[in-house]
Amino acid sequence: MSNLEILAIQLNEFQYWLDIAIAHHQHSMVAIHGVGKGKLREELHDILKVTPEVKSFVNQYHPLYGYGATEIYFK
Repeated sequence: MSNLEILAIQLNEFQYWLDIAIAHHQHSMVAIHGVGKGKLREELHDILKVTPEVKSFVNQYHPLYGYGATEIYFK
């Protein structure tokens, strides 16, 4: 598989779980994307910026995930 195909699968999986969290009125969720070159993190953040149900999100150091996860908070 190409990098683009892998990224598409990862983004589809993220969108699936994001939709479930929104449908179940979750207060928050954590998306683990790893550190790497940051492409997946950037793409996730782009999706979150245009998702109306997202109140805020942050990618900062977390003792459980390091810098490889984004915490998402819903309205």
